[in-house]
Amino acid sequence: MESSESVALAAVQVIAAAASGAGTAVGQAVGEVVRSRLGRSVPGQAALDGLEQDPEDAVAADSLRSVLRAELTADPEFTEELRKAFAPPQPSYPPHPSGSILIGSSKLRGSQLSLGPLSISNVRNSKGSWFTIAILSLLVMFLAVYGGVQIVTGDDPQDSGRGPESERVVLSDAAQVLPVLPGMGSLPTGWGVKSGFPSAMRCEPEYAGCDGSSISAVSEYEPDWKVDQVRIELMSYPTVDAAKSGYKEMAKHQVKRGDGLDELSLPGVGGDEVMAVSWALHSNPSEPDMTEATGATSVVRVGTVAATVFLRDEGGGGTDLDVLQAITAAMATRIGEAVTSQTPQAAVQL
Repeated sequence: MESSESVALAAVQVIAAAASGAGTAVGQAVGEVVRSRLGRSVPGQAALDGLEQDPEDAVAADSLRSVLRAELTADPEFTEELRKAFAPPQPSYPPHPSGSILIGSSKLRGSQLSLGPLSISNVRNSKGSWFTIAILSLLVMFLAVYGGVQIVTGDDPQDSGRGPESERVVLSDAAQVLPVLPGMGSLPTGWGVKSGFPSAMRCEPEYAGCDGSSISAVSEYEPDWKVDQVRIELMSYPTVDAAKSGYKEMAKHQVKRGDGLDELSLPGVGGDEVMAVSWALHSNPSEPDMTEATGATSVVRVGTVAATVFLRDEGGGGTDLDVLQAITAAMATRIGEAVTSQTPQAAVQL
């Protein structure tokens, strides 16, 4: 179960998003639970009012998170109630009659077996062995035409090539997405998380990768001397195909970062798709030796989630690509943990 801190953080981000006009059904449910509880006290109501009046106010967000965390820590039942508000709707399945067995879209009821378009009835006959042989023959013919995968798994034959991706879940709300971004316990020694992060990100359609995404988040960090700026953006999509399209747009955007662009290899990172580039910015193109900044970015996709890792260093000293490798590898693993219903725990190893 999530800690009081993580549940409070996710709730604050959802309420801030709703106050900014980016609310969802889950956000409405979370907001109702929080308002019902905090509205009973003057400090709680004041913290709520402060964030709703200015959703981008980091001080107001911290104030609400502090009040909410205290309430959650003191009352496990409230924690469970709020956690349930984040849960996406459960899938519904069509009912099947009692006394029947349902295999995918195939059904066995009484003495009749229905396999896709084929039904076989057990007609009582003294020549039982011939009947058994006939059923087996029909089953073999059906498997050859309709596809054995449909009987065993319930998947259509054309979907059987998706492999492990079909077993992954979709991250559809802030409580699932925000923990994917590395927190203090997952960062190298000496690093920090900037105030106000991680947070939900307003994703405009014209922004690379936003089209088709269902929820997005961002975090910025205070690294050590190895790099000046670190930013991670995360986007979750409703389907794998949408995520693949988003990944392509995000990857295409990286080659426009600056001049002096070089493609990079990130061996052993993992993920379903990954790319990386290093780049340089020159304030005066006619003087290539005068470098304003250097940087490196990567994009990684795992299932229905894609992330961009952005590094930037002021001046012409270059960017430590080992940092990009380590963060990208950690993100690939953390996304993989999240989409398989595990708590993201992978750390950035430098």
